[in-house]
Parts: sequence; C-alpha cells; structure tokens
Amino acid sequence: MKIGHERLGAFVREAMSRAGSRPEDAEKVARVLVAADLNGVDSHGVARLRRYVEGIRDGTIAADATPTTVTDFPAGAVVDAGNGLGQPAMLHAVHLAVEKARATAVATVTVRRSNHFGIAGHYAALAAREGMLALVTTNASPQVAPTHGAEPMFGTNPLAIALPTHPTRPYLYDAATSAVPRGKLERLEREGRPMLPGWAVDPDGRTETDIPRLVKGLKAREGYALLPLGGAGEDHGGHKGYGLGLLADLLCGPLAGASWGRHVYGPDGAGLGHFVFCVRVDAFMDLDAFRAETARMFEELRSARKAEGQDRIYIPGEKEYETADARRADGIPLRPSVVSDLADIAETLGLPFPGHRP
Repeated sequence: MKIGHERLGAFVREAMSRAGSRPEDAEKVARVLVAADLNGVDSHGVARLRRYVEGIRDGTIAADATPTTVTDFPAGAVVDAGNGLGQPAMLHAVHLAVEKARATAVATVTVRRSNHFGIAGHYAALAAREGMLALVTTNASPQVAPTHGAEPMFGTNPLAIALPTHPTRPYLYDAATSAVPRGKLERLEREGRPMLPGWAVDPDGRTETDIPRLVKGLKAREGYALLPLGGAGEDHGGHKGYGLGLLADLLCGPLAGASWGRHVYGPDGAGLGHFVFCVRVDAFMDLDAFRAETARMFEELRSARKAEGQDRIYIPGEKEYETADARRADGIPLRPSVVSDLADIAETLGLPFPGHRP
C-alpha cells in the first residue's frame, strides 16, 4: 500500500508522542524516518519506528534527555545525548557544526551516549544546503567482521559526504562501509534474488549465501558476520572497506568519548557515537563559481560512453532525489510486513492507523 508522506509523518509524530517522546523530538524523528522512505532507503524509514517506540516505553532510551554541549571551543564541540534519541542529538550537532564553520571555516562536532539516528545522508545534506562540505558518520551494532576475521567486531558504520553543488540537491554520497547492509539482504530475499558470495561469512568464517539463515543469525547474534566493503580478503579491496569502517568507529567511539565495536549496546541502553565535520566552501572559492564548475564536471561524467546495456550515468544522490520526487507525488510504498507492524504499534498506543492491515 502507499501512504502520503505528510500523513505518514503525522502518524510517526503521534506514535512517538504517545510513547512518551516530547513533541519537538517526535517531530525530528518523524522528519528523518520519512526522509529515508522518500529517498528509497526503506530499511531506515518507518520500518524502524518500533525500535524507538519500544526503547522509550521500556526505558532503554531516555525520553526526557536533552543534548548537552559538554565541551565547547571555536572550531568544535562535544555533545552528550544522555542516552536520548539519536535524531535530536545529531540535528543539534549539525546545527552547532554549521554555525561554528560559518565563523571559523572548519568545525567538528562529536556526539556521545546516543542511539540510532537514522540515515547519515540526511544530516550531511542539511549541512550542504547551508554551503558546507560535510562528512557525517556513526558507529552501530556489531555486524561486520574485519578483513581476515570471522566474527562481527564493528557496525556497518556508514559514511555520508555532501557538497553544495546545488542549492537544494547537493552531491550526496551515503553508504555503509560493509559489502552490503542487512536491509539490502532482506530486500533481495523479498524479491527472490540471490546474494553474492564474499558478502558474509558463517561463524566458522566460511562464505555464507543463504539469506534467511544469515539474517536470522545476524539478528540473534549467533556469530554470522557481514564483510567489509569490497568483500572477502584483499583481492577485491575488502581491506579498504575494513579501514573505512574502523575509521568511522575511531571517530565515533574513542574520539567522541562514546562506546565502540562490540560495546555500543549494553544493559542500560546504547552508547553510540556520531561525528560531523563541516567546511565552509566559500572560504576557499566563490560558491557560485564552485557550483558552475561542478555542473560542468557532472555533465561531462553523464556524457561518458555507456557500458553495454546501460543508458545513464548517475551522480551520487540523483537516484534518491528522483525517488523522493516520485514518492511525494504518488505516496510512499510500504511492504505488507511494515504495514502490519505499524498497525500493531497503532493498536498498542491507541491511535488510528492511516491505512489497512494487509
């Protein structure tokens, strides 16, 4: 079924509020989740609502936490999320980084004691729309084995980089540092498509290609692991993805004063860290000139000779912007399992669900 993005956002806001979130925080969570669904990143959209609702209701997420700046200096800050929702904490961090970069040209803000914050690209794009080059990352629940390893030691740790190549549609790279995120495996299973060897391993370090067994093993923490970007070993560059994933954990764990690796979730909640780095582009060159030059670059890339069977070359971010245009016009498609899950949440919280149970 399809639901309009405004209607879906209103449902998420109401659900979060009834779960115990402050209205302003509920609005921020809704904004980020619906943005993911609009962009086609369904694994990080409203399908994630239950984890926030249940986290607040069972006390593992502090509903009344306010992001607090614990260290402040001209070109940066450290923010303590107080085990609160990740979206308000990260939006606060991005605002701080942008304001500081306006004054100093470069700024970095880290966040500690936080929870899952949704899609990293949302925050990088926000900063880019303010004229910034932005790099955003977070650590996450351990699901990825290091190169030559056979057990999960760190998360899929995304890296998002955005540049203000356009006032509203910046260049936007946003990707996990694993060969594949778990959400893509679940989508492949739904579509009846296989996964490739070299994406994951079983507890003995052997290549695993059975998607249901792998997903079940990842969720149950039975020793199954995804592999770094590039895949198994070093022949296809898996060590490069490993280095990037570990870099994200270093920036979001030790540097932020947050938890890292296998320690990010404990009995008292999450201890995730986030990181945002901003550079004011017009400190280096005129912003309009930068946009004109990048437009020439992108046009040259698009006009390159196409591989057999291909008719288009995309610039990072273009697919997401076009998907969002279509979904704003036609509604956001929700899988039956997500619709059923949202209907259960609505029933539990005593609010109407804007759809029907499949």
